[in-house]
Amino acid sequence: MTLTEIRKEKHFKTVDLATRLGISQGYYSHLERGKRPFNDVLLKKAAKVLGVHLLTLREAVKSHPLDSYKLKSWMSNIRIHGLPLIKAFHYYMETNGINAQALDDAKLKIKMKEFVEANIGLSVLAELSENKALLNHMREIIGTFSSFTKNNVLPHTSKNIL
Repeated sequence: MTLTEIRKEKHFKTVDLATRLGISQGYYSHLERGKRPFNDVLLKKAAKVLGVHLLTLREAVKSHPLDSYKLKSWMSNIRIHGLPLIKAFHYYMETNGINAQALDDAKLKIKMKEFVEANIGLSVLAELSENKALLNHMREIIGTFSSFTKNNVLPHTSKNIL
């Protein structure tokens, strides 16, 4: 049984279940379609709200392989020193004698953050040096957004960029 089938069987609309879980309807939809992974806390809360056993819900969530999420993630397109981000990070961990399996999620995220911070700038500069078409494309796009520099706010947001 899929998560969608369980939700419908329990007579929940996506918006109602999302509200009960404390998340947006859009985020819940991504979870239900397997576009985003469930964390344990949210999975336990969903099982309680839906009134189903946690293992039943885990099986329902597994019916959507997360490989599609991983492959569609913008992070899968990042390259560090010419390698996909994950391969470059794996190489870094291996050469520094760090066992990723021994790290909890928080420590692994910190290691990834440190790795990206130390390497992304050079990778961006290398890409722009080698890819003139990309540089010209960026120049065109930036030109179309020249008006946002007047008030330092990105289009379609209210976030100040300075």
